[in-house]
Amino acid sequence: MELNNNTPNSNNPPHPADHQRVRITLPTVQPILTYAILSIIAAIFLYGNSLSRLQSQLFMLDWAKVNDRILYHGEYYRLFTCMFLHLDLMHIFFNGYALYIFGRDVESLFGHVRFALIYVLGGITASLASLLYTNAVSIGASGAIFAIFSAMGVYLYRHRHLYGEGAQRRLSQMGVLALINIGFGLLPDSNIDNAAHIGGLVGGFILAWFICPEFEVQRDLIQPGGVRIVDVNTPNKWMYVPILFAAGLVASVAYAVSVLA
Repeated sequence: MELNNNTPNSNNPPHPADHQRVRITLPTVQPILTYAILSIIAAIFLYGNSLSRLQSQLFMLDWAKVNDRILYHGEYYRLFTCMFLHLDLMHIFFNGYALYIFGRDVESLFGHVRFALIYVLGGITASLASLLYTNAVSIGASGAIFAIFSAMGVYLYRHRHLYGEGAQRRLSQMGVLALINIGFGLLPDSNIDNAAHIGGLVGGFILAWFICPEFEVQRDLIQPGGVRIVDVNTPNKWMYVPILFAAGLVASVAYAVSVLA
């Protein structure tokens, strides 16, 4: 993304000090996990399509979110594995494109560990919401992607002082995009798991709110422009959050089983 017109850029955000705009570099990483997840879901999709129609359906049912198998047979792994399955080419294309767009930005800014935590724990939150509110078989990475999407929104909101009007514009665009997606899920026969999407949004928001990087501009006469950006939300401040969140998920699954089974 270009910096022109105050558009947020993960590598070169504007600095408002002294009413001047200078270019400074964020401490970002290469989004290798995003590419790895894209490769995994593509490989699984290709494998499923290499099977006969019946075998492909059975393969999906072996790993999909199927409420009865989770509630009555203890196959809790399905809450995780369903995130890597896709029904058809259109399904994987839209999910893959969304992950490519938002996943790269979030992983670059949050780092590998925080990105993985949001994707996995946010995705499981989405699956749990689907378990609680949807009886249908459910597959797809969209719940985890909505968690990543939500995390990007949290990042922009928390750093709006760095990005200026560009952050507000993008937040507005993301809000409209989320409402459109939720709206499509309300259409009759949409086959969209809105519960998973909303669960992913909520899970990603909660996690990102606490583990999101907190970039601060500090004076540094050695750096070009005399400033640098430092992430002051160090791991020792946020490492307990995903542990508590994961414990909450386990407790929620146990509660769901006790109520629904």
